[in-house]
Amino acid sequence: MKTSLYNACYFAACLVPCQLLAQSTELTADTLTARPLNEVVVRAYESNRTLLSTAASVGLLSRRELTQRFATPTLVSAMNTLPGVRMDERSPGSYRLSIRGSLIRSPFGVRNVRVYYQDMPLTDASGNTPINALDVRMLGRVEVIKGPSGSLYGSNTGGTVLLSGPATTAGTNQVEVGYLAGSYGQQGYSALAQSAGESSNIMLSVNHLQADGYRDHSQSVRDNVAITGTVSLSEKQSLTGLFIYSDLYYETPGGLTEAQFRANPAASRPATRTLPGSAEQGAAINQKVAYLGASHRYVWNPRWQTTNVLFTSATEFNNPFITNYERRTDQGLGGRSVTRFSPTGGLYTLTIGGEWQTNRTGSRNFGNRKGQIDTLQTDDELRAQQYNLFIQDELQLPYGIVGTLGLSYNQTQYQFTRFSVASKPGPGQQNRSFTPVGLLRVAVSKSLGQQAALFFNVSSGYSVPTSQEVLSSAGFFNADLEPERGVQAELGLRGRLFDRLQFDVVGYSLGLRNTIVRRSLANGAEYFVNAGRTQQLGLESYLGYDLLPASNAVNGPILKVWQSLTLTNYTYLSYQQLAVDLSGNKVPGVAPFTGVWGLDAALPMGLYAHVTYQFLTPFALNDANTATADPTRLLQATIGYKQLIGRHITADLYAGGDNLLDQTYSLGYDLNAVGNRYYNAAPRRNFTVGLRLGIK
Repeated sequence: MKTSLYNACYFAACLVPCQLLAQSTELTADTLTARPLNEVVVRAYESNRTLLSTAASVGLLSRRELTQRFATPTLVSAMNTLPGVRMDERSPGSYRLSIRGSLIRSPFGVRNVRVYYQDMPLTDASGNTPINALDVRMLGRVEVIKGPSGSLYGSNTGGTVLLSGPATTAGTNQVEVGYLAGSYGQQGYSALAQSAGESSNIMLSVNHLQADGYRDHSQSVRDNVAITGTVSLSEKQSLTGLFIYSDLYYETPGGLTEAQFRANPAASRPATRTLPGSAEQGAAINQKVAYLGASHRYVWNPRWQTTNVLFTSATEFNNPFITNYERRTDQGLGGRSVTRFSPTGGLYTLTIGGEWQTNRTGSRNFGNRKGQIDTLQTDDELRAQQYNLFIQDELQLPYGIVGTLGLSYNQTQYQFTRFSVASKPGPGQQNRSFTPVGLLRVAVSKSLGQQAALFFNVSSGYSVPTSQEVLSSAGFFNADLEPERGVQAELGLRGRLFDRLQFDVVGYSLGLRNTIVRRSLANGAEYFVNAGRTQQLGLESYLGYDLLPASNAVNGPILKVWQSLTLTNYTYLSYQQLAVDLSGNKVPGVAPFTGVWGLDAALPMGLYAHVTYQFLTPFALNDANTATADPTRLLQATIGYKQLIGRHITADLYAGGDNLLDQTYSLGYDLNAVGNRYYNAAPRRNFTVGLRLGIK
């Protein structure tokens, strides 16, 4: 049975490039890029403007691109279709996200990026975002603001991600259930229920995904529940609530040297003369996250409106590692308030507000005896507090010009207490309060007719070290670590020509001071240092062309090709590492060229297909530039058939293939890894089949 399924999936996937398949009416309506850019409204910088008139580089992903283009439900593949964005998965469930960055700060986790769901911050006061707690099937849309956005969203030099749930129309009640199965023991199910009335909109999402994994010691299991709803309290006010609970477990096979990777990429990290291996030590992550938030919106009159947000979060984190066993708990609390004023006539829009957060982390490190807790090594507490105040003015000028001026005031402080070291009293308390800074953003957008616009944007960036950087696995509090500072300038052109060609091209220059980079001890524990100055130059472009003319019918045929290209030149301007001068070296982890090409096809009868090919040129894996990544060639495809059964039921049967060229490659590298253990092998050729049933 398994052999027949494998052959059928392989045959179907190989036929994708030479067939014109299709997409359903519902999916076509959900395609953001099929609509004119002067109709697509984005939330970036609280402006609620069309993408065409937004003076910033913003990447968009619709629900179709999040949940249909790739058969396996993961954010990684979808995010990697956006120019300037790179998402890694070193172990199944271990996500890293880079926006115009190099990941040199992130051995694991999401740092230097702010993430919001609706109006609610998911990034905590210490700068960490548990994005792997989310399931892509609970999302309906993603906006990615590229580059420093601290004028409105707080500490970062990477960017901001704005998430929202699936949209539905008023008067609609619908339920969708799904099941999928695939290679390497992959199984999953999902249920999504939505009810939208004239005064309320409620969604419940339940998701499960598990897999045995391609590598030894790489099993993973994730369960996710999300409930969100908006209730209209009166003509002037509404209340939105959000609850997320995630239970995630994944084994960490560990990095391999190049020789080990070539010999057996599916192996876990083996033992050495001085250290045991990953499987022997039961290296794994067990993470439970709960988040509760509420947002109240009050429209005082046609000119004034205010949105107030309160939220709290709790995390339980257990990590048996090669050298220790960490047990950590986090409790977070915060709020955000935004007030917008737009006078009659809409000549300008004034936005003022602030955000405040506090976070308490309790971290206890023990010895690890083959996956079991041993003797206490350290008992620590880290308290973080950050706030920012912001003001922004958007001014509508003559000749189709929109000007934006934003300014924020930001402060972060840490309080570290070590209660004990190896069962002895600790040295006590240390405080670190970073100097408050003001961040400025100036942007101008100029319309070029009805279908094109030019924009220029200058923004200052400021990124405070996260809690996992000031208190890393090396086991000491680094009070000397300084924030990153930088300024980005970008010039972009976007629009649509001949009703078929969509384009979005932007060039940028980002100069950073005190760039934070990772260092490793001999046992694999990491710590972080400031690395002088870096210069980050880039060119990003998106081109999409409709091979078939646009149809007025929502279920008209679609045949579209597109490409997403990123060119970068990231170098250390001045970086002295002990006695070695690394100035002029390439910043590791950044491919000089990244290309993603795609084909989206649809026919009214319900057939659809998506083909995606990614190519990355080699890049440096360490600061010395003595190790280089392999080129990446990744072919993915999904085909499906969606059909209405009766009046209220739809069935969507699909099959997808990943790594169809059967390449041996690493989806996430360990940069500057001790012992040259850079490589984390991704799965070889694999397939997924699934069925979604909808009742409306």
